[in-house]
Amino acid sequence: MIVLKILLYILLAVLGIILIVLITPAGGEFSYIDGKFTYKVKLWIFDIMNSEGGGLLGWWKKRKAKKKDKPKKPKKPKPVKAKKPKKKKEREKYEWEKELENIPVNDPEAESIAEGLVSSETVSESTVSDVADVSESVSEAAGKDEKKKKKKPKHKKDDDLDDDIFGDDDEDDKAEDEEKKSLSDKIEKLISIWESAQRPMLKIFKGFKLRDLYIDFEIADEDACDCALKYGKFSALIYNGIAFFSQLFTVRLKTVDVRPAFGVSKGRWDAAGKLYFRLGTAVIAGAWFLITYIFRTVLPEKLRKRKMKKSAARQK
Repeated sequence: MIVLKILLYILLAVLGIILIVLITPAGGEFSYIDGKFTYKVKLWIFDIMNSEGGGLLGWWKKRKAKKKDKPKKPKKPKPVKAKKPKKKKEREKYEWEKELENIPVNDPEAESIAEGLVSSETVSESTVSDVADVSESVSEAAGKDEKKKKKKPKHKKDDDLDDDIFGDDDEDDKAEDEEKKSLSDKIEKLISIWESAQRPMLKIFKGFKLRDLYIDFEIADEDACDCALKYGKFSALIYNGIAFFSQLFTVRLKTVDVRPAFGVSKGRWDAAGKLYFRLGTAVIAGAWFLITYIFRTVLPEKLRKRKMKKSAARQK
């Protein structure tokens, strides 16, 4: 019982952490004022990183840099052991060499025995090499005979050759029909997926919340006519863009001010805002998509196939 309670508490803690992560908004702040761009990436209240190198990521980098800058303690030198000289291994002597050592020097009979031993050793080595050459030649000859003995494959009959060359018209027609059916099925599946994913995708887009949008633009030009034309183009683009984005995303304005600056060479482009998103909206949208896809496409297809099977069985 105690183990089960501990496991239950662990599961509840994990579920609580997952819920907190899904509910908490993640996003940041951005601003471009007086030609300087600044940003902050935040998870709820906590700063993850910013343009000034702060936040949790900046703290972690500073901590790593401090660890690297710390002087390392010098290691104690290990005592060097004197290496012992290696003994060379002596080659094992042949039997005829051992017999030669036992034979006394300046003995004619001993010289004749030594010559006989040396000649026997050379003869044995030459015979071994000759036997190896003969075996290799025999194996090569046997391989050539086996290759010659292999039978050539028989030619196909004339009817089989005709079928292979020209083919059956019925089989080609069936293959074309199957390809067309598979393409039509794939297109239908893609259309059904798109129809079932429209609203969940809009839910995800609406989950992006652009708050406190601040726009302060001055369209400047020394020529009054050019300044008026630029002002008309930029104002139409900005206001229409805000209207379009407000349909996709959740946009909350703070101030939007676009005005002309006649006779000025340099304009002003100041903007700022806050963008947030909850992971829970993505999970809800995914569940919504699965439910709509199952009840809209999967179940109707299964019911249709079952009805076709029943009708075919009745006809038989």
